[in-house]
Amino acid sequence: MTRALLTEFAFFLIPFAIFFIYLLLRQRNPLTFSAWEKSIPILVLVGGGLVVASLLYTGFTAERSTGTYTPPSLQDGQVAPGRFD
Repeated sequence: MTRALLTEFAFFLIPFAIFFIYLLLRQRNPLTFSAWEKSIPILVLVGGGLVVASLLYTGFTAERSTGTYTPPSLQDGQVAPGRFD
């Protein structure tokens, strides 16, 4: 679960990183608010769009299991993992 959250967070940060590099190449100080203030709403929208697109892609391409699900159970003092039969 943590990996999935970090992946989505990375997709959100990609536009900010690209804009940071753009500011460096333009020889502007990327650590001042004045360099960012007009671009923040656009960067948030693009980052959110990337997150939504990645979630949709994962939802449409994820492997689907069919059959009956057997939940985890305790057998002889050991936890047997859940599985699809």
